[in-house]
Amino acid sequence: LGLALMLMGCWPAEVGVTTTFNADGSGERTIVIDIMDDTLSDEPIVNPDDPDQDEGKGAVINNKHITGGLPEIQTWLEDNAPDFITVEDSYIEGYHRYFVMSYTWDDFDDFIEKYQTVVNLSPNLSWDDFDEDELPKLETSGLYNRELKFSESRAVVEASLDWAVDGIWNDIYDEADLAGYVTKADISVLAGYKVVINDSEMEKEAAYDPNAQDGDDGTGAVVFVEDETFEASGEFTRTGMIVGTIVVGVLLVGGAVFAVLKFKK
Repeated sequence: LGLALMLMGCWPAEVGVTTTFNADGSGERTIVIDIMDDTLSDEPIVNPDDPDQDEGKGAVINNKHITGGLPEIQTWLEDNAPDFITVEDSYIEGYHRYFVMSYTWDDFDDFIEKYQTVVNLSPNLSWDDFDEDELPKLETSGLYNRELKFSESRAVVEASLDWAVDGIWNDIYDEADLAGYVTKADISVLAGYKVVINDSEMEKEAAYDPNAQDGDDGTGAVVFVEDETFEASGEFTRTGMIVGTIVVGVLLVGGAVFAVLKFKK
């Protein structure tokens, strides 16, 4: 699942959310927040709205608006994430700083319980606000080839991250520095979403579109994920079930043969 947090004032940082399911419904969700970090350099960088530098949009330097700088996001996440969420150490590549969180579940019921927890951590939303067709579902079918079908809405994905968006906005943003042109409503954008079920993957990504509207007159902008619902499916071959069926079949055939031979005697 991904949100983008406009933590640096000029453009959204990108957050990728990847969800992996195993055959038994257990799995893992990983959230990676990618933020362009001007604290790494005071040199201008290529304008992300003109990556090929052919539209006359000049280089930019991001302005930091976080009290204590971007490393404070790491501290905030460590202090406020639920106990079942692991907050990894942030790391840097180029002028990007990455923050990583993840959690696992034992089965789909455990997934739903943890999902409810993170949604209900939001001071603005609750699990009960969503209709049944918006909530995550996992359907299973098949005996020897087990198929999993997972679905959820964009709305509930974003709600599951609001505890972090709202907390970071209210606790460590420099509100005075942002007054007049950025509000909390501006800092959340779905930028990437991926589900992995065995060897099947469903992925949505933000991408640069040179023809996308940029402001009133310009063109060329990053287009974020626009889907309102997500569906993914995959299959697992249940080798143990197949072997077990063969063994039982052999035993039944063997028992029948033995019974016939014994009857003939």
